Amino acid sequence: ATRSLVVVVDSGDPSMTDTTAPGHDVLPDPGSVDSDSSSGLDEAPVAAADVSDGLSVDECVLKAVEAKERGNGSFKGGENAEACQAYQLAAQYLRRHSEVPAAKEVLLSVQTNLAAAQLRLELWEDAAAAATAALALHPASVKALFRRGVARARMGELSDAKADLTAVCKADARNRDARSELAAVQERLAAAKEAEKEKLSRLFAGKSLYAPEEREVRRKAAEQAKRDRERVAREAAEEEALRADWRRECERLREEARSERRGRREAAAAAAERRA
Repeated sequence: ATRSLVVVVDSGDPSMTDTTAPGHDVLPDPGSVDSDSSSGLDEAPVAAADVSDGLSVDECVLKAVEAKERGNGSFKGGENAEACQAYQLAAQYLRRHSEVPAAKEVLLSVQTNLAAAQLRLELWEDAAAAATAALALHPASVKALFRRGVARARMGELSDAKADLTAVCKADARNRDARSELAAVQERLAAAKEAEKEKLSRLFAGKSLYAPEEREVRRKAAEQAKRDRERVAREAAEEEALRADWRRECERLREEARSERRGRREAAAAAAERRA
């Protein structure tokens, strides 16, 4: 069953209504071609113009921000295809300037928001690609890691999804969505391993003419099972460490709240004493 998913775009990211970049391949007018040309070859199509042609870096950033804002408006209104088009246009303005800090920052949010819109449309491969593009700009982006992890999980790339989602949980112990997605991925991985074990069990249930070969296969299967148990133990330890981080963070927040309340009470008491 498909898991429900809530994705939120960066609040500062815009949106767009146009669907294509201006400029198309232009073929020569048949009436304008000289039939007596000595070359005997058709003219090559004119290359499509880049939307950033003739614009400065600052102008490209401004155009990209405007497109992002239109995209965010479309995303919030549930018009996800239009949002994708807006973010893609914004990315086109910035593609040549990804090393410029101002452009890089905007491009990062454009790519993460594009991944969010594509997740809503269930375009898993596209969402993973957009998130990967964002991670090329900022490898520690929690949003990009989360969205790529979700996309990979939906495509059945469970090991890679687990790696992304585990990284998110380590970076943000309070991220409930990431913890939920990670738990679902781990359940699917465990189910796949059980299915493989059952398959091997049925395979070697009866006698066979190939006992030596089967013993070798069993030996390798036993070694693999041992490695799997060790890995599962490591993963359990990592999961427990994440839970411990979560508990410590919750306790820290509770202690902050208690300290704040004590401070308010003490301030109120001091004020009452001064009035008396």
